[in-house]
Amino acid sequence: MLCQLLATAFAMIGAVAAVKHQYDYSSLSCPSSGLSTLITPTYGKDGAVFTVCSSITINAPATTIRDVVIDFKSYYLWNSFVVSVSVPSNVTKTPRDDYVGMPMTFTTSGLIKGFNTTSDEVLTNVDTGGVGVNGKPYLLVSWRYNDKLGGFGARAEHPVVIVDLGDGSSWVLSYETYYVGLVTPLIALLKSQLQAQFDAQSIDLKTYIEG
Repeated sequence: MLCQLLATAFAMIGAVAAVKHQYDYSSLSCPSSGLSTLITPTYGKDGAVFTVCSSITINAPATTIRDVVIDFKSYYLWNSFVVSVSVPSNVTKTPRDDYVGMPMTFTTSGLIKGFNTTSDEVLTNVDTGGVGVNGKPYLLVSWRYNDKLGGFGARAEHPVVIVDLGDGSSWVLSYETYYVGLVTPLIALLKSQLQAQFDAQSIDLKTYIEG
């Protein structure tokens, strides 16, 4: 009976995770309060617990930045805390072979002192775009955490919003929102370390692209 209940719960959570929330992502900015959260494409707003976020202006076109952000096999070249990103064997080159639903495993350092940590992720948006209410076009890419329990243990999604400023430069908003789950309180204990990594990642990205 317990197994049946858990299976039903996982299926319900999986159904919710399949919903795509339409939104003007170019209108977002990093929360001014630790109590505020940002919407994500897969999970929306409901059940959000906390968000870590960083933004930066980069002197490059939005498409150039997007291609670097989803070139997962090259993260080790520029990202100061991502050791590697493993992708399926059929993905020989990123971003060329990226696809929605692609599983990935991020290996990172610095989150827990003295240890590397791994995180299983699933690519949820590769080339989504839109025009914001301010008339500026933007691109959206994102990936979500895969706890292998249908989100029962933890749910999180990492969108990157790239807004074309119209002068050859782009504004980049990178954030991750964490949602209610059994282990989310433990993840919340690492919020300051996660925020530091997001801040460093924005600077790393700008430095790598601008040269």
